[in-house]
Amino acid sequence: MRPTHCLLALLGALPPALPVWAQTAGTPGASPATTTNQDAPATGYVDRVLEGLPPEPADDAEGYAYDREGWPRFLRLETRLGTQPFDQARKTRLGYGIYGLLETPNHGTLSIDGTYAPGDSSGTLTLRQRAMPLSGGWLMSNELGVINPPAPGILRLPARIYLPSTIVQGLSTEWENPGSGLQLQASTGEPGRLDFLPANGFRKLPGQRTSFGGQWRLNANEANPLSNQGWTLAVQHEDARGVSNVDVPTQASDIVDANSSLLALRHEGAEHRVQGQVLRTQANNVTGSRSGFWVDSEWDDGPRRHGVGAYRLEEGLTWANLPLANDLVGGYARTSWRTRQWSAEGSVDWLDSISGRSGSGFFATGSARWRINRDHTLGAGTTVRRFGGDAWSTYGDWRFQNGWGTSGLRLEFVASNTEADSRWLTWDQEWRVPQSWSVSTSLGTGAYDAYQGRPRESVWNAALSVSAPIGSKASVRGNINTEHSDTGQSRHSLNVGTQWRIDPRWSLDAYYNRSTGRSRFNPSLDPLAPPVTVIVPDSDRSFYAVLRYEFEAGSRNVPLGGRAADGGGRIEGTVYFDANRSGTQEASEQGVPNVTVFLDNRYAVRTDSQGRFEFPFVAGGPRVVTVRGDTLPLPWNVVDQGQTKVDVRLRQSATLSIPVQRNE
Repeated sequence: MRPTHCLLALLGALPPALPVWAQTAGTPGASPATTTNQDAPATGYVDRVLEGLPPEPADDAEGYAYDREGWPRFLRLETRLGTQPFDQARKTRLGYGIYGLLETPNHGTLSIDGTYAPGDSSGTLTLRQRAMPLSGGWLMSNELGVINPPAPGILRLPARIYLPSTIVQGLSTEWENPGSGLQLQASTGEPGRLDFLPANGFRKLPGQRTSFGGQWRLNANEANPLSNQGWTLAVQHEDARGVSNVDVPTQASDIVDANSSLLALRHEGAEHRVQGQVLRTQANNVTGSRSGFWVDSEWDDGPRRHGVGAYRLEEGLTWANLPLANDLVGGYARTSWRTRQWSAEGSVDWLDSISGRSGSGFFATGSARWRINRDHTLGAGTTVRRFGGDAWSTYGDWRFQNGWGTSGLRLEFVASNTEADSRWLTWDQEWRVPQSWSVSTSLGTGAYDAYQGRPRESVWNAALSVSAPIGSKASVRGNINTEHSDTGQSRHSLNVGTQWRIDPRWSLDAYYNRSTGRSRFNPSLDPLAPPVTVIVPDSDRSFYAVLRYEFEAGSRNVPLGGRAADGGGRIEGTVYFDANRSGTQEASEQGVPNVTVFLDNRYAVRTDSQGRFEFPFVAGGPRVVTVRGDTLPLPWNVVDQGQTKVDVRLRQSATLSIPVQRNE
């Protein structure tokens, strides 16, 4: 069936509606149901679920008749006009977008996510069916279109060796039986890359990728299917045919056939975890096969957590021709300690090159943060590499509350025999402003030493980030960055956008981006980070505007992840590049586009070009939002396993800022 036919079939199957949760929970920011007005007669809280009373009536301020019949459903239609970022031709394109979600009792959650630009016939389409219940306790999830291939659960966990992934245009299926501890996955498709707005087009790369995998929790407990304790065995295989190391192959040697197989075994107890992996890969451009293994273990000791591990990765090792750390043998030890006042962590790798390209060495990193009191926090960190080129970096910062808001001072030094040494002093400020406003600034000064014919530079930079309401139905947000050098070099960037809620169903968004000058790229000091090639144009200018229509219907008493008669709220947030590892999004730190975010591992959305995401109507209570590390650009990775726990309250919005960091 063609993708367009699938789209029409899904929309045609929607009952008197499709689920939206965008304004189901009433006005964002409304007071909780448990609060009372001291000037009015006191009214006690009534639990309408326990008392068996009918649900509270819907908010009449929505301005249109709400259809309560049928399953919860949501439909968003968009018309987009704009230019593609980093498109030097700056061709204006028209695009369309659709997002729909239907919560069914017997077929799981059905969703559609698509874009289309008629001018160049580019676009994307993803159809998802998640957690469809089957006999015997099985749950089935299927995806068709532009997807991230599924993998066994224990292979998604953070480890010392990063296993890469790619985006494909194809199909996948995943079967899970929590009671018996079984998972099965398979996918196939053409690899490619996602472009940005206005069309979010999928740019195909040569070849075909097919993968399959499975996982078995050997001593699964049907009485407690959510428990991960005990032994778990997993296997994954990926076959890549006709893939290329370059976007456009020009000679026969650019085309590669490769395959990789991975076997993993994990044991998890109440306070300890250990996991070992064995990898074997073959490619027709490399003689013979390549293999590797790595073992990760950790255990809890009160407020402390310790870990040790080892690895051996042969030269030329890849994951089905995707870049992977290789030509390394070594081991590591790490520890972390967290209390309400203190947090500290450190690790050290002892490593050597198998081929002898470099001598033995080490890589060590450590950081600590001390909360002196409610208003003051001190932090410091150091990274040292003595392998494949010496380098080190260190920083110290002080964050404090004052009459202006929250201030941060940061001093940083970087030294390397492959890059110019640098020193930076930065002041970050989050200003105290009226509610619903957000204003932050960053001001820094630094210097780069002379290196390989380049003169010494003194540099200063500044950044401003603002989010502000415009009346009751519109808002504006944006940030501006500027950097100047005493050598005459300069760099500027501007990103500004506005959102206007025309009425409860229609809204208009518009964004403009402008940048000039080339940024310095600071590679990761971690010798296990996969190699990354970054090419950024000297200048760029783009804009886009989105006219959006949203429609919701169905019983509001079945929010995402909830049950009949449950109330709900909203989750919205941003995934951002935490360049200074502070855990706070500064004015100079940008959002991460096209990252897949999951709610309770069941509902999936992708971040937009600003790194924003939204789950409009979510069941009240504790929920888990997860960022998948395999959808992040290298060498960035998730923090704390990419999971953020949030307590969703009735008729309120929960806002998250989720950082991703590099291993320094």
